Amino acid sequence: MNPQLPRSRFFLYGLIASLTFGDFLQTGLVAFSAAPIMGDISASPEEYSVVATLYAVVAIGMIALQRQLVEMLGWRKLVQVSALLFAAGTAGCGLSHSLAGFAISRIVMALGCASFMTAARLLVNHIPPSPRRFTGIKFLASGLAWGVAMGPLLGSFALGSQGWRLGFWVMLVPALVIALLAQQALDDTPAPQRQAKMIPAQGLAGAVVLMGASFLVLHALQRTGFDYFSEPLHLGLVACLAVPAGMLFWHLNRQAHRPLIGFAALAQRRYLVGMTIFGSAYVVLGANNTMLPVLLQRALGMPLESAGRHLGMGALAGVATFIALARLLPRYPAPTPYYLAGFSALMLCGWQLGRLGEGADVMQVVMPALLCNASFVIAVLATTAMQTFQTLQHDEAVFSHANQVKNMLSQFGIAAGVALATLVTQWRSTVHYVQLGESLSPSSPALQSTLDTLTRFFASTHDPAAAPRLALVQVAQLLNQEATLMGVLDYFVALRWFAAGCLVLVVGEMFWRTVLAKRLKATAQEPIQA
Repeated sequence: MNPQLPRSRFFLYGLIASLTFGDFLQTGLVAFSAAPIMGDISASPEEYSVVATLYAVVAIGMIALQRQLVEMLGWRKLVQVSALLFAAGTAGCGLSHSLAGFAISRIVMALGCASFMTAARLLVNHIPPSPRRFTGIKFLASGLAWGVAMGPLLGSFALGSQGWRLGFWVMLVPALVIALLAQQALDDTPAPQRQAKMIPAQGLAGAVVLMGASFLVLHALQRTGFDYFSEPLHLGLVACLAVPAGMLFWHLNRQAHRPLIGFAALAQRRYLVGMTIFGSAYVVLGANNTMLPVLLQRALGMPLESAGRHLGMGALAGVATFIALARLLPRYPAPTPYYLAGFSALMLCGWQLGRLGEGADVMQVVMPALLCNASFVIAVLATTAMQTFQTLQHDEAVFSHANQVKNMLSQFGIAAGVALATLVTQWRSTVHYVQLGESLSPSSPALQSTLDTLTRFFASTHDPAAAPRLALVQVAQLLNQEATLMGVLDYFVALRWFAAGCLVLVVGEMFWRTVLAKRLKATAQEPIQA
């Protein structure tokens, strides 16, 4: 399909940045505001996890249909309809007072903003090959970096002023900006020859089957935090049911006259390696985004508003990292130095937090780790994005399918990271809780001294008869907080070793490439024998 050229370069750049900014802003806001939202709509964590699963399933379906929706509606209508659905879902979330209302609103949001990232990347390729295209990539990445940083900051500001609903009302602004910029940047040129009046039945059937398979996998991942230790067989069976559903989607996709995803053209080594790196990075991203709030709130006892400000300030390092990359990449395009820098930042994050102690100064100890984590995200994801699609840009359909698969993979990777972090927290915290409980026997002098001190304190501030019970409750809370802290530290120690392993792989690949280049050069210089 021939690209629809933009009317104005400035409006197109702004649209690309607004799409990625709006997507990552809402992701960060919803993740940060989960606890107050659950309390306000009377939802349990298990029920709220279903909302997250439904959002991801609908997002995967919309991403899969992205190409055919473009061919059916054209770029301007598609982006404006998406912005309208995004705004409607956002307003619905702000008005919701029940779990059902919030869930329906999140589904509407997914219908709108699920394809924002894919659309932004494809619009970049509508810019003819030139330095302007790299400028478009810079706007895309800057929107992403600022969205990641502003999500928790917006959530913290909303909680500190009028409540979590304010954050959703503020998101109407990027929705309006996207709709207005699409009106100016994209046109309604005559439909390309391949444009269809409607999505074929085979395409819709394939999307429904894909969503069903995705629901099984994502539901199993979301439920691991609640049922893994009690019903692991049930979760395994649910995940296994996704295999025949996935095979059915593969069959329908191959038989379709216009398949949703052309997988055959994507079977290239560079692309597959890039997807492996993307998948690993998304798992780490999902796990870290789960663990860092647990560390700040539950382990260190920081109020939610303060935690949001610290997370947002730490994420600003991603903006600085992107600015550095934008200056360096045109002159030094080789990916190895950026991978070394990204995984080194991740290893420093794990090392800094893995040795955290009680009473540590947040600004001196935790903030540097948050900065390193944000630098890792931008350095690795941006570098991988620059390298993965290099051989796929000759055909717009292939390039679109490649980005669709990558963005669908992100939904699974982040969900897997959240499940992994939840399981590690439960496992390691329980182990440390048992060990701490065994070390504090009833005859322990330290325990008795603490109980006596707390009993005297509560006797002076509460009912003296209830003071001993309140002292025991306080000791139990301190014990649970200490166990949570130690469990989180175990995770970051493991993260440090994971990053070190990635660095070894990067160095090994660099060494092997150097040796291979020398061998090829020596072979080329050998004299030809008669």
